[in-house]
Amino acid sequence: MTDYDNSKKLLAVKKILLAAGGRSGLLRMLPLYSALSGLDRYDVVLAGPPSGLLAGDAESLLDVFGAGESYIVLREDGASSIGRTASCMLQYEQLLLNMPPDFIMIAGDDDQALAASLAASRMGIPYASMDAGLRTYDRTSAAEGTRRIVDAAADVFFVSEHSGAYNLINEGVDEDRMFFTGNLLIDTLAAVISRSNESQVLSGFGMEAKKYVLVLLDDPVSLNSLGSLKTIARVLESISSRKPVLLQVGSGVEELFRQHEMTPAFTGIENLRLTRFSGYRDLLRLVKDALFVLADSPVVQAESTVMKVPCITMNPSTTSPATIETGTGLLVGIEEGEILERVEDALSGKLGRNAKIPEKWDGATSQRIIDILERLVQ
Repeated sequence: MTDYDNSKKLLAVKKILLAAGGRSGLLRMLPLYSALSGLDRYDVVLAGPPSGLLAGDAESLLDVFGAGESYIVLREDGASSIGRTASCMLQYEQLLLNMPPDFIMIAGDDDQALAASLAASRMGIPYASMDAGLRTYDRTSAAEGTRRIVDAAADVFFVSEHSGAYNLINEGVDEDRMFFTGNLLIDTLAAVISRSNESQVLSGFGMEAKKYVLVLLDDPVSLNSLGSLKTIARVLESISSRKPVLLQVGSGVEELFRQHEMTPAFTGIENLRLTRFSGYRDLLRLVKDALFVLADSPVVQAESTVMKVPCITMNPSTTSPATIETGTGLLVGIEEGEILERVEDALSGKLGRNAKIPEKWDGATSQRIIDILERLVQ
């Protein structure tokens, strides 16, 4: 990857559009927006999904980063992924025509991120891919396809972990366009953690610190079978016989429960509390004080690694191998015996003993990105 001091003058940046795709993209863009908007030489605009994706404390979180009044919401119209992408492309077209940026930065792997990439490419506006190069190599995943398309047309790549750089190099990307800056999500964590520590969410759910297991189900695609739901119900019944379980589900999984008439199977488990996802501030507190986290997606893999909380993910792959190789993460499939074996390891304190925080996951990624922009500006 290019050394900062030797980087070429690739860009002439005056106005920057930060395009946030989905919850993950917005959480990454907020600290970068805050850092850039504090500098007179940049005119920065933030656009993305409805802030309701951040759940309960969305507005306060936007205000923490100074984006509350200026945030541009893109409607998610359309009944299908193609329809939503097309709708977002048209909205981005109008946005780019009305306030043409010199440069766009795109984070996320959903329909909005894809729309931003396609609109920028068609209108000839250079853009950077944030968290570039992350791969699961699952060709059936729509998010994986989006990550590849966004990277394929990008002009600059900001890499959050070494695997991203290795993948991009293998795909033929020039190293002088790649910059290893760290994980923007940890900047958000660093900015919010003090407020998170003040949260009363534990007492609200009747939980005591380090005496409960947090279970997060947020991926209706991976759970879209009655067999998978029954497996998880049995796993949670086993865990709850030993420790209180706080089960939080996303809207898609909640609907899946209803479709398969599985809600009673979970609400009927003794010592288990079923709720919707908490807002990000409260969710951080729940992760921090959990014995361990059991999840079906990478929704808190990075945060749990930095907070040194074991995180078992019921998925065969991850976009962030750093959380597995260096951090507190562990991948399992959906096979009941393997999950219970790893749960036992977590309950006995065997997971995450030698975990470390990945390189440059230190809350200073936004500033490193700005340093690079300064060197790239003509």
